[in-house]
Amino acid sequence: MMEQVQHPTHLTYADYQLLEEETQQKYEYHGGTDGYGEVFAMAGAEPKHNAICVNAISALNQLLRDRACNVLNSDQKVRIEAVSKSLYPDVSVVCGELERFKDEKRAITNPVLLIEVLSDSTANYDRGSKFRYYSQLSSLKEYVLIEQHAPVVQIYYRTTINELWKTQWVEGLDATVKLQSLGLELPMKELYLKTENL
Repeated sequence: MMEQVQHPTHLTYADYQLLEEETQQKYEYHGGTDGYGEVFAMAGAEPKHNAICVNAISALNQLLRDRACNVLNSDQKVRIEAVSKSLYPDVSVVCGELERFKDEKRAITNPVLLIEVLSDSTANYDRGSKFRYYSQLSSLKEYVLIEQHAPVVQIYYRTTINELWKTQWVEGLDATVKLQSLGLELPMKELYLKTENL
């Protein structure tokens, strides 16, 4: 996930959309019960973070090339209406027909898989509150967190029994990330390809 910079203004959702259009800047939106929300500008990330994102997208695109799934980058907004949040995950995967938010056609509502690459400043948010927000998406089956500074991946996946979430860890460049939501295996070497000197 990219670094967050707080924007002090409380906005309606319509004003938030105008802000993004006028500034050509991405903002997370955190809506309140009063119809207004707080916005946070998304700042740029480190080269290693960006390289891992590109690697994940490239590997997933290759593995899903014969399936009706789309892999989307960090410019794709995800709307979580149940908690009035609009967020920008590092990687989103949608299988089947892409569903858009009724009040904003640029925002999708049905990812199957979401990936965040952790940074020092946002790791706690990605593991905590952000996961709680994402888990409100009924379509979401898996949430993957990729460490930036070491070959470590944490996977949250929704079980078919009571739809409980379970977690597992994968460590080491020789290991493989098993994506249960897609029935795929993603080599750790692919995720960290050419990142050792970044």
